[in-house]
Amino acid sequence: MKKRIFVITGEVSGDILASKIINYIDLNKIEIKGIVGSNLKNKGIDGPFENNDITFFGITDVIKNIFHIKKKIDQTIRYIETFKPDIVFSVDSPDFVFQVIKKIKKRRKIKTKFFHFVAPSIWAWRESRGRNIKKLIDKIYLLFKFEKKYFDKYSINNKFVGHPFFENFKNSNDYFNSEKKIISFCPGSRKKEIHMFMPIFLEIIKYYNNKYKYHFAVTKETEDIVREYLFKLKNNDFFINVDENQKKDFLKNSLITIAKSGTVSLDLCKLQVPFITIYKLSWMNYFIIKPFVKVKYVNIINIIANKEVVPELIQSNCNSKKIIAKLEDFFKNKSKLKKLIDDYNIVLNELSNKDSSKQIADDLIRNINQ
Repeated sequence: MKKRIFVITGEVSGDILASKIINYIDLNKIEIKGIVGSNLKNKGIDGPFENNDITFFGITDVIKNIFHIKKKIDQTIRYIETFKPDIVFSVDSPDFVFQVIKKIKKRRKIKTKFFHFVAPSIWAWRESRGRNIKKLIDKIYLLFKFEKKYFDKYSINNKFVGHPFFENFKNSNDYFNSEKKIISFCPGSRKKEIHMFMPIFLEIIKYYNNKYKYHFAVTKETEDIVREYLFKLKNNDFFINVDENQKKDFLKNSLITIAKSGTVSLDLCKLQVPFITIYKLSWMNYFIIKPFVKVKYVNIINIIANKEVVPELIQSNCNSKKIIAKLEDFFKNKSKLKKLIDDYNIVLNELSNKDSSKQIADDLIRNINQ
């Protein structure tokens, strides 16, 4: 009988990371089901529902959809108990994942192991979560070296593997060209984020008008929403991409990118693209979360460097006026764009690794056979 793995991904970035790992698992020998997105679906993996059914933005959004989320948690549990996997492998989305695991352990209907990738940011806020994580997870894989001391503190079985986005990474400034004429926008993968940031992006496009061309890196789920916003413009010099390879080509040919804080930050660094980080929550979400946050920065590059390497425009500063002012500073002093790349490449050298995806896949296979 085939061994079985159930995968849980809560959003696009988790689906991408999981697909890189699954590449090293023989699906003829191990059966995999899960809550997945387009990347894992393309590998023939399906499950009870797709991950966009549990993707929400901010605490208030979660509260509004609490009964839907509870229903999906229960649906996931029933599916896992029927599927009887040898391992449940979850990627990111800890709030949803840990509720599922907690209930499965309490019900005691199946015996399985729980492995998790992309550690909750206990170093940033709610460090006390470490005690609960120890009770729930058999092993956690870490993206960053600095995380290890936090999980060691709670005696949580952990392994630093590095970030799959930086496998065999070698930095180079070959892509930088101050004469490029494309501004790229990365508004995030959630629909609520699109509605939050697109009005700001439209103001920026109106300001620069035909001086530049404009590129939007989005997902299949948000493409139509972005198009609806852009149809309001008289300017037709824009490109919308959902294909990952096309996104990379356009980003590499961009003078600068404005990106919502998240996984895309690491993508842009790897592609050697200067960028500005933006982030904004509803004021209610912001005031709920702010007292618990222990870090000064939202961008992971800045967190690792412990200084602002990548410019951050957060909350009240996340508006078209402030973004345009920062863009103007860069455009008038294009040497600052080059320095930005030089500075974050120093940090990126710490993230490079040879085979993080294979490390995780090999470890899962080893544990499934024990």
